[in-house]
Amino acid sequence: MSLSDLRIRIRHATENDAARVAEIYNHYVDVGGATFDTVHLSSEMVGQRIKQPKPDGWYVAESGESLLGWASARRYSDRFGYRFCCETAIYIAPDGQGRQIGNQLQQRVDQHCVQCNLHHAVARIIADNQRSLAFHYRHGYEMVGIQKEIGRMNDQWVDVAILQKIFRPDGN
Repeated sequence: MSLSDLRIRIRHATENDAARVAEIYNHYVDVGGATFDTVHLSSEMVGQRIKQPKPDGWYVAESGESLLGWASARRYSDRFGYRFCCETAIYIAPDGQGRQIGNQLQQRVDQHCVQCNLHHAVARIIADNQRSLAFHYRHGYEMVGIQKEIGRMNDQWVDVAILQKIFRPDGN
């Protein structure tokens, strides 16, 4: 593997990225364990989401011509009281795993949250997804609760872990 294969660039997502972003997400719809979705997202649906104004933000990780992952910070709720809160998501293509792409995307999403004056980020994770939980803990998220049997997958009730990260202006 050459050094150029290792260079990862994080940038704002554009509508031109929508098909690949959907493809990465739809992989996880197919394999399960990371989403409750059972229907693939279309590139049009993803393109509409990418176009949403701040405080929403979408980012992609690319190496050469390959888009290897994406991350988003999206409004948690349209209710006025939640205007300083977002929900985050990160999905890495199978061929991008093990390259620290998730860490780079999470750092960029955190920067986005601070730049947009967001105070609180939420991550909802299927509770037995230990890899995702450990990732979020490493990035300063803390567990605030478990929603018992909130979702249904493979004819079984599934718990969801609710994690949060607070952004403080002074960095503490």
